[in-house]
Amino acid sequence: MILKKLTSMLRNESGNFAIIFAICAFPAIGAASLALDYSNMSKERNMVQHSLDAAALATAKQMASGTTGEALEQYARDFFDANLPSTIAANRVDLDVNIKTEMTENKDGNLVPQKTLALNANLDYDTFIANVVGQDQFQIGISSQVAMGNMTVEVALVIDNSGSMGGTRINLAKSTAKDLITTVYNASGFSNKTDPVKFALVPFAASVNIGADNANANWMDKNGWSPIHHENLDWFTYTANPVRSNQTGFQQQVNGSWKWLTRQDVYSMLGTSWQGCVEMRQWPYNTTDDAVLLSNTAGYTRVLNNSTAELKKQLFVPMFAPAEPGNKKVTSTSGSSSNDSYTYPNDYLGKSSSWTSRADWRQPTSATTAKWITSSDYPGYTGSGSNTVPGQANGQNSRQNWIWRYEAAAIDNQISSSVSNWGSGPNASCTTQPITALTTTQSTIETAVNNMIANGNTNIQEGVAWGWRTLSPKEPFTGGREYDDTENRKYMIVLTDGNNTYGTTSNPNGSSYAAWGYEKHDRIEEGLASADLAGTIYSGQNLNTYEKKMNAHTLQTCNNAKAAGVTVFTIAFDVSNGSSVKQMLDACAGSGIVDGKPLMASGTFYFDVNGTGIQDAMASIATQISDIRIMK
Repeated sequence: MILKKLTSMLRNESGNFAIIFAICAFPAIGAASLALDYSNMSKERNMVQHSLDAAALATAKQMASGTTGEALEQYARDFFDANLPSTIAANRVDLDVNIKTEMTENKDGNLVPQKTLALNANLDYDTFIANVVGQDQFQIGISSQVAMGNMTVEVALVIDNSGSMGGTRINLAKSTAKDLITTVYNASGFSNKTDPVKFALVPFAASVNIGADNANANWMDKNGWSPIHHENLDWFTYTANPVRSNQTGFQQQVNGSWKWLTRQDVYSMLGTSWQGCVEMRQWPYNTTDDAVLLSNTAGYTRVLNNSTAELKKQLFVPMFAPAEPGNKKVTSTSGSSSNDSYTYPNDYLGKSSSWTSRADWRQPTSATTAKWITSSDYPGYTGSGSNTVPGQANGQNSRQNWIWRYEAAAIDNQISSSVSNWGSGPNASCTTQPITALTTTQSTIETAVNNMIANGNTNIQEGVAWGWRTLSPKEPFTGGREYDDTENRKYMIVLTDGNNTYGTTSNPNGSSYAAWGYEKHDRIEEGLASADLAGTIYSGQNLNTYEKKMNAHTLQTCNNAKAAGVTVFTIAFDVSNGSSVKQMLDACAGSGIVDGKPLMASGTFYFDVNGTGIQDAMASIATQISDIRIMK
């Protein structure tokens, strides 16, 4: 039996090794000698194979970084020698590095060229049976081939741009992200695919900027039909034209025709423009890539005036931060005032010395004039009486919704310069650069990375949701390949330096304005029932802080993306020990799932790093994404 195995092994010219001699005949051989040679040959062959495989992978990575020629061959030799066990002298092994092209069959059954890196080794083996076969040394051929980039890949970089990322952190995030981009693009040189690599970038802070040029896209709520579109806007206080409402929204009559009223109309009153940030859709659509359109487009449900509220929830609503009320209430038509109940941070109407916190008490009397209105005009303003503004609460909450303030401020030329700034005025909490949709151009994605700016709070979920949407084949961004493309892989890399944050305040709004809207509207509370969180680490937990609630929503989004086939890598960067975000990021990370099975059977998906440790994390992810695989 041993003789048979040895003879078979010596003749084997396939797979990982080949013996380049033939044995013609064996006289009587001692079983013990045969057993010893067979065992030792197998052991040494396996040890060389392991070292060769490791060297092949390392050399492939080195080649992806741009190393070629003699430098690449020397790198392979040095790496191979360093990994050889001490029982095998390096001079017993000859090594050859070969880059070749093979024809492989693609998913359509067609033969296409595939570049591979091959490392071939010849091991000199000293025998114990030399006196029997008349030869004291055999040569064993061993090979390892590596294929790179035989899949297409789509990568969404989802990077925290909140204020705490400023300085060294954002610079490290930029440099290491660009290193990863370079590695993956270099690896694509081995691919036989068209457009083998695509990258997207989603900078996130308290919100995500999807690009102001999308204001009139058919997936935007450009008619004001979403159930959340008119929060903080009381259109019955609009004076320029007659207004009517229905179950869908509000309309104004212009030259005999009825036109839908939207947040964009208020931007126009203020003489400024929407900068591109959107509110989070109502649950569950804040955690999905579901898409509907206002147009009649194949493959999508069309939203009409009489469509259900559930469909209208799936439209994206532009952010609009209302001019929060000042802490003064006007008591006379001459502009005298007294203190009001609360102070608000985003009071951007009437900031001149003579108008401080009072411009929101002006009402147009014509297209060119305005007058003071007083708290006595609204008997219930500070008390329990009914307010004359239909459907609104009393006090400062009511005043915050008055539309005529914007009209009057424009008439009086009392609009603060902050209205045109990112992060304040009507664009408050919109602090990031716009999303870069999937692109095949390396310089485009690198420029976008360089342009990132750290400012604002942290909403990880919004980053994850839009990272997934950039990879999706659906609107809004449609650049992703279909989910059922078996030769494509979708990856999302999520990097953050801290916890989810909701800027709470002590006034009736409950929070500063951001992608969640105001806390008083309770949108963050949706989707947190036990059934919604079943199977997650938050099942049965007391979600008694906004941070925990945001974490639960973030994990729901991660799980939905993974279920769609997106592999998620997460990096906790300089995050304090004990932070709840670490547990969430660990649970968020993992392989994409297709047909109930993970696309990556193994891998490192979650990284907890400090300082320059981010370099190792990004390098590890780059290697996993680059699809470097041992072939044989």
